Amino acid sequence: MRKRNIKKNKLLLKLLIITFISVLLGIFCIAVLSKSNKIMIKENLQVFFTSLKKLNYTKAFIHCLSSNIIFTTFIWIFGISIIGIPIILLFLIIKSFILGFSISSFIYFYHWKGIIAALIYMIPLVINLFTIMTLSYYGILFSKNLNRLLFLKKEIRFKNIMKKYIKILLFSLILIIISSVIEIYIVPNILKLLRI
Repeated sequence: MRKRNIKKNKLLLKLLIITFISVLLGIFCIAVLSKSNKIMIKENLQVFFTSLKKLNYTKAFIHCLSSNIIFTTFIWIFGISIIGIPIILLFLIIKSFILGFSISSFIYFYHWKGIIAALIYMIPLVINLFTIMTLSYYGILFSKNLNRLLFLKKEIRFKNIMKKYIKILLFSLILIIISSVIEIYIVPNILKLLRI
């Protein structure tokens, strides 16, 4: 039991390190981009801030929520498959990188206002990242337990593990709904006040 807890703690630590490194890479990525790429990113940010003024909240919320639910469900499903671990880790790396890149882009182009914008904008991203980290952690554990059951022929309480994994999905979906509400109904209205 103690060995299993140590392994779980090691897994959590590894996931935290992967997330931290990916966020840092995203932050520093802006520094190595070419001038043309930086101009393109600034133009995209300007389009983003302009689109906030004429945002259709209902359509945006449905799109945001559905894409987040699909993404979350995919990660959960990959946890059920034994070969899903690399894909789960790839999703975690991508989302962490996007968080870091978004923060650095706001700060690089908008300075002090960018820091405030980044702090506001990152709230739903951090909730999403926490959700993905939780799913990744339990998905990898589930995948390992499945491996122990199918290939190592070890006895495990599969029903209990499955019930817990379904609860994790439901918990993740609740977080996704909260983050989607914040992303569409709260963040844009606060960002508008900055007048970037």
